[in-house]
Amino acid sequence: MHRFLDALSRHLAALTTLLGCLCALVMALALIAGVFYRYVLNASLTWADEVALLAFSWSVFLFASELVRQQSHVRITLLVERLPPTMRSLFERLSLLLVAIFGALMLWAGWKFASFTAHQVSAALRYPLWLQSASVPVSGALIVLHSLTQLMQPTSAPAQGVTP
Repeated sequence: MHRFLDALSRHLAALTTLLGCLCALVMALALIAGVFYRYVLNASLTWADEVALLAFSWSVFLFASELVRQQSHVRITLLVERLPPTMRSLFERLSLLLVAIFGALMLWAGWKFASFTAHQVSAALRYPLWLQSASVPVSGALIVLHSLTQLMQPTSAPAQGVTP
């Protein structure tokens, strides 16, 4: 089961990274176009901000799930490093469990919010707002998957993080 979850996690991470980069690129291009039109051509693009916000939402939440997979979120390990190896492993697993619970809460609350916005549309482009809201439950599901994959590893890998 662990091999399957690990392979799934790796493949989804590659897709997540690609999609997150594409969203970041779309966001940057939309903002640059908006600024160019506003200040150089003295005209305004009504859609640029909405496209940038949609792309920003997806890029942030996709990259957040990838950071969970890589254990790259900022963390302070001063206390954990002083624990004996057994306690350190237990603490790391507890931390992963809490991250998985947080991901599950994101999935649940994000799903409810996306359902709430299901019949609403954006002001300028008129795209369904659930497209933006769906970034939260998708990220939550990915966070749960990545956390559970790490929890199922026989021994916890040393955490990467920021020490004070």
